[in-house]
Amino acid sequence: KLHKVADHIALTIAGRVADAQSMIDILRANVRHYEVTWGRKMEVRALAALASTFMFTYRYFPFQAQLLLAGVDSSGSHLFSIDFFGGVTEEKLVATGSGSPVALGVLESEYRPDLSIDEAVRLAFKSVAAAIRRDIGSGDSIDVAYISPATMYRELTREEKAPLYDAYVKPYLLT
Repeated sequence: KLHKVADHIALTIAGRVADAQSMIDILRANVRHYEVTWGRKMEVRALAALASTFMFTYRYFPFQAQLLLAGVDSSGSHLFSIDFFGGVTEEKLVATGSGSPVALGVLESEYRPDLSIDEAVRLAFKSVAAAIRRDIGSGDSIDVAYISPATMYRELTREEKAPLYDAYVKPYLLT
């Protein structure tokens, strides 16, 4: 449920996968169109506004998905939550989906503004692992990516996730 929209923007989805994938396709096409037309990267806030407009336009037959849109641009890093009806808020940290209360509890208890990328990745993994342990609807796999000005979008490999899995998931498995 983690998708790269552009080199500097990614989003996560909660809700109906088909609806969310349609929205992802629409957003990717619009980002590419913007970049070709204007010769520069689309600002994250502009894409959040566009996604909000699409969601609001279809409010009578809504996309049954909630989006988290994150990215890095010339004005810094951004994280937006976009609801079913197009409501958009910029957040410091947020979680969506049925396991979000558990994940958000972990995030709120351990988040610091000065986290390194490694610490932030560990915290993200830990929060999703906690949700998986306590919510059947959260699934059973964890995808982790980050976006930095230096590397842009980077998704962790299975090998990179293995120690995190061993630390936060494996101890709770029934054997």
